[in-house]
Amino acid sequence: MSDSTSNPLDIRKLKEIIKLESDRLNLHSTQAEGETLFTLALALTAAVKKIFFEKSEKTFSNEPVVEKKLVTQFLHRMRTDGMEKFNSTTVFSAVEFVLNKEGMEKHDCLITLVIYLEKTFLPEFLRLMQYPYIESDDESEIKDGCGTLVNLIAGQYKREMATLGYKDLMMTPFHSYINSATDGIEIPKGSTEKYEIGFEVEGDKRLVVELIAQSTIPKWQAIDNSSHKKVLVVDDDVMLIKILEPFLKANGYEVMVAEDGEQGIRKLKWVPDLIILDIQMPNMDGYDFIVAKNSIESAQHIPVIVLTAKEGMAEIFKVEGAREYLLKPIQPPSLLKSIQRCI
Repeated sequence: MSDSTSNPLDIRKLKEIIKLESDRLNLHSTQAEGETLFTLALALTAAVKKIFFEKSEKTFSNEPVVEKKLVTQFLHRMRTDGMEKFNSTTVFSAVEFVLNKEGMEKHDCLITLVIYLEKTFLPEFLRLMQYPYIESDDESEIKDGCGTLVNLIAGQYKREMATLGYKDLMMTPFHSYINSATDGIEIPKGSTEKYEIGFEVEGDKRLVVELIAQSTIPKWQAIDNSSHKKVLVVDDDVMLIKILEPFLKANGYEVMVAEDGEQGIRKLKWVPDLIILDIQMPNMDGYDFIVAKNSIESAQHIPVIVLTAKEGMAEIFKVEGAREYLLKPIQPPSLLKSIQRCI
C-alpha cells in the first residue's frame, strides 16, 4: 500500500481494467443486461476506492480484481461461506437495496451488497479508515465494525448509482456474520450470477466485495425536450463518461466525447450546442481549453458547464466563459437543469 495525494481512480489504469475485464468476461455483446451489471460492478469498485482514499489518503496495492461468478442458492437465498474468501476466520456483512418502504416490507430486494474481511485484519482496516479501535476477540464489536464498513460502502455506492441515473434506493439494516450465514443471505429473486471484487492492502487480498443485482434497476424517466441538441463532453474520467454518455443520449441529446482538451478543440468542428468540461485533465486542462476555444471565432458563443470535484467556487470563476459549474459526483437531475438553462 502506498501513500498518495493523487486521485485514486487512475484513469488510464481504470481504462485498462475495463478493457481487460470486458474481454475476459466476454461482455462486448449487445445485451444490455450484461453490460448494465458490469457497469454497476465498476461503479461499486470506484465507490470502494474513493472511500478508502478519502478516509486513509492511501491507495490499494493493485487494481482490484473483478470476477463474474455463479450464485449458489438455497431456498431463494445465497449460500454464503466466508471461509471461501480467506483461509482464516472471516467476518462479513450484507445490506440490501429496495425501491421503497413497500419493497422493504415485502423483502423485494433489487441489489445485495456483501463485504468480507479476515477477522484479525478488521481492526486494522477500521483504523486505516479512521474509526476507533475495536477488540478482535469481541464478537459483537467485530460484527458491528464490519457492519459500519458495509454501510459506508453502500452509502457511497448509492451516490455512484445516482450519477448513473438510477433512482434513489432504500437500504436495509446491515446483517453481520462470522464464517457463515446459516440461513443464507437475501438476494434479488431469480439472480444466478454475481460480481466479486478483490482489493489488496500491502500486497495481500484483504477485502472482498460482492454485488448481486437485478438486471433491471429503475432509473429516472428520460424526458426528450432536447430538440436533438449536440453536447460535447470533455473529460478524461472514463467512469464519468460511461455514466454521462448513455444518460445524455437517453434524454435525447447527441453526444461527442473527448478525453482531454486537445481532443476537445479538434472536435469543435462538430459544432456542439454545449460543452461539458472537466478542469483537471492531461495534455490540455480545462483552463487552457477555454482559452483555446475562445480564440476560435466560430466557437466563442458555445456555452460551457464546468465539472469539478473541488468545493471552492473561486477557482471555477477563474474560468472565463464558463456558464455554470457542477460539483462531482454529478446528480442527473441537476445536470439536466443546467443544460436546459444553457441551451
